[in-house]
Amino acid sequence: MESNSTSPLPGHRHEKRNIGPWVFWLIPLLVIPLWLTAYPETTVRHSAKRFFIYSSQLSALVGFSLFAVTFVLSARIKWLESCFGGLDKMYHTHHRMANATFVLLLFHPILLATRWVPQDIAKVFWYFLPVHRRLAVDFGSWSFWGLIILMLLTLVVKLPYDKWKLTHKFMGVVFIFGAIHLFFLDNLAIASPLLFLYLLILSVAAVAAWIYKSFLLEHILQKPRLEVTTVERLSDRVVEIELQAEEAITFRPGQFYFFSFLAPDITREAHPFTVCSAPGRKEVRIMVKALGDYTRTLYRNLETGTTALFEGPYGCFDYRRESKSQVWMAGGVGIAPFLSWVRNLKEEKSNVMADLYYCVNAEKEAVYLNEFKAFQKQSTGFNIHLVCADREGFLDARDIPDLAKKVIYICGPRQMRKKLLSELKKMNVPEKNIHYEDFDFF
Repeated sequence: MESNSTSPLPGHRHEKRNIGPWVFWLIPLLVIPLWLTAYPETTVRHSAKRFFIYSSQLSALVGFSLFAVTFVLSARIKWLESCFGGLDKMYHTHHRMANATFVLLLFHPILLATRWVPQDIAKVFWYFLPVHRRLAVDFGSWSFWGLIILMLLTLVVKLPYDKWKLTHKFMGVVFIFGAIHLFFLDNLAIASPLLFLYLLILSVAAVAAWIYKSFLLEHILQKPRLEVTTVERLSDRVVEIELQAEEAITFRPGQFYFFSFLAPDITREAHPFTVCSAPGRKEVRIMVKALGDYTRTLYRNLETGTTALFEGPYGCFDYRRESKSQVWMAGGVGIAPFLSWVRNLKEEKSNVMADLYYCVNAEKEAVYLNEFKAFQKQSTGFNIHLVCADREGFLDARDIPDLAKKVIYICGPRQMRKKLLSELKKMNVPEKNIHYEDFDFF
């Protein structure tokens, strides 16, 4: 089992983990200098028509490269997570890259079609349809429309998670159609062997990541199994679930797993839940709040004896990375990682200098308040502060003393987190002292 001391963990500092976004944005941009080696005469002396063609080529190459990288980022590769400071940060990068991919690949045919404006508008219209003489061009059209449909289903049509996830699997088909269009339309291997090889490597990595995530991970690879042993409904919306494993499970306090429950009246897609128990035991506990369709179904229908599959652990939200005095800010189900931290400290008989601000709408929602109060009595450095919105309003970071000298951990609903981060910024709290986990993003 990993060390559970309160001393900082080597290699887990905030500053060292953020290299991931820089590297993964650089990878697609490298196609620009590679493209310039193949097309050395790209200067402003060329006509507007040539400018649009070159711009179209660049938007396609950068967009395609970004598209490839998004598959790698969505594959939940564990060793990549630490480069981003957490899976939530990696998914944020994936989301931004996906948006950039959509815009760039949208501009690719639009810029090419400007060649016939305004003299042949009908040709502009037909250009976007898969009715070309060359099959490689048609593959580009199918990829173009497939991407538009899938992105509309993501950004505009709010499908239930299980249905959206099913549609999202077709992104791999869209990418493969785009790859066929790219590699077979022109003789890229002769024009620029280095660019061809670079794009081929990206394509292979993307298809491999898509196959791994969509098929191997979800349907073929054997995941560890757990059995639900206790279902304790703590309130009309919160349930704590205990699951039993065959052997002790090792994770860092506050980390989460993706769980799927094998019950006929519960959909089988995996959802992330933070383990709120201490590590190194056969029993793990998770806290679920009935917020959406899936969690409401879980709250109502989950029974003891149900088999669960799990994948992980993930998460870099860890109080042990710092030895300074700490402030923990939790809202709603975001209390789970702090609960895991306290239960771990209790078992290890360790102390931490921390003030926990437990934010709820009303006191009846603070289902773990008594447990935190009991730990406060036995600890010399831990203090619990209950913040009820119906009594004193929302937590304001400016009301907490000496924040500039402390390390801050935030986990809660997005609006709460954004509000607190904004207040901390205005207070000039060093960014390196602020750590948060965005559970809303999953």
